Amino acid sequence: MKLINLTATEIIEGFANNNFSALDLASALCKQVDKYSCLNALINFNPESLLKLAQRSDDRRAKGGVIKSLEGLPIVIKDNIDVIGHQTTAANAFLRRHSPSSHGPVIQALLDAGAIVMAKSNMHELAFSPGIINNTPDQEWKYGFFGNTLNPYDLKHSPAGSSSGTAAAVSSRMAPVGLGSDTGGSIRNPAAWCGISGLRPTIDRYSQMSVAPISWTRDTLGPMARSVKDLILLDEVITGELERPEVKLKEIRLGINFKYFCSDADPQVLSVFERELARLEGEGAQIVPLEIPNLEELVQEIGHSISNYEIVRAFPKYLEDGCSKIKFDEIIAEISASGLQSTLLSIQKESAITSKSYNHSIQSVRPRLQKVYRDCFLKNHLDALVFPSSLIQPFELQNPGQYKYKGKEISAFAASGHNVQPASLCGSPSLTVAAGLSDSGLPIGIGFDGLHGSDRKLLSIGMAYENVRPTIPVPELIMESCS
Repeated sequence: MKLINLTATEIIEGFANNNFSALDLASALCKQVDKYSCLNALINFNPESLLKLAQRSDDRRAKGGVIKSLEGLPIVIKDNIDVIGHQTTAANAFLRRHSPSSHGPVIQALLDAGAIVMAKSNMHELAFSPGIINNTPDQEWKYGFFGNTLNPYDLKHSPAGSSSGTAAAVSSRMAPVGLGSDTGGSIRNPAAWCGISGLRPTIDRYSQMSVAPISWTRDTLGPMARSVKDLILLDEVITGELERPEVKLKEIRLGINFKYFCSDADPQVLSVFERELARLEGEGAQIVPLEIPNLEELVQEIGHSISNYEIVRAFPKYLEDGCSKIKFDEIIAEISASGLQSTLLSIQKESAITSKSYNHSIQSVRPRLQKVYRDCFLKNHLDALVFPSSLIQPFELQNPGQYKYKGKEISAFAASGHNVQPASLCGSPSLTVAAGLSDSGLPIGIGFDGLHGSDRKLLSIGMAYENVRPTIPVPELIMESCS
């Protein structure tokens, strides 16, 4: 038994049965982090601190009494999430001065349950992935101050973002589980491209207190793991919601809008998706082809208007609420990610996104999008929508390039996030589960969207699928390249 390969659920069970100690697990993880440090997934890992916390956990267990549900479980936390005793840098040079004096309810719930914060994880700077643009092809793409996280399955390819470090750490067995944040796909895209699972919960299901923000309308924290069962475990701890409907694949209806979610998909992505769709159908799930009216037009009409308008207002308020003396202008002045500084400077201008344009998106377009999404579920009696998590395979980290979609050249970034936008904009729960590998060995994910508030049911659907899905290979071959 290799401890690093165990899921969080298996680790908790192993602790309970005295099969190994928290110190045994922590020691194994320390070796894994050291061995695969080339992935650049973690930014402040301190092995001595982890070993000390693990020993304290073992000591508490030895004393007997009530054992907490996550006692001794190591977890990595995306570095835009405040944790007392850790800097919150959001991969920005100036924010290395930012040491929060409090953390929010999500972190508190995990700590109260006995989890050990193993390290902060690397990320795209300020989590603002759409703003990272390199207009000088001869120069290196930089995604943040701490350098680029690499994909465990192929070091030359992107792990996606912005929760890249959490995804790479969990995928490469440096950590069993982690926490990310998702504004427009920042949990689900890295999960898909690193061969793991990730949940974007219904908006406001998880508190956003003490998190460096982009958008109060779209931001949410969410768990990332190698099994859906682990996502369920973390969701229970964070929300306190223990009840979950039992789901049998032969009793569910899954809708698929091929026009929106599959048009011009990479052939390898489409091949894996169609194979898994057939698998679901073979298990008895009803697959319902459908079309969601004006979905593409509504998503495009909103675009980045909400996040572009809100970030320049939300981030200063986050600093103010945390009693920080740091100014947003100082953060922008020390941007490291390619092109992000000019992007943020441009959207600070009053003329970039006007209040009129923003209000139109919030008060008119978004409600229409939410309605057509909700109507799709209700009229077709759906349990979930199903689709390829991303239209494309992981692109090269230093050569994202362009992608042809419906006759137009769009950025690979836009193509990668196309399928996760509806749930992001609606505030609906959305789940990514690893579905398999392409012929070239790159991970491909399958996505499930649910109705607002159906998180527990969606997780049950994901677990039911995971139980019949082939095992996802460990990224062993690439690991040799780190040695």
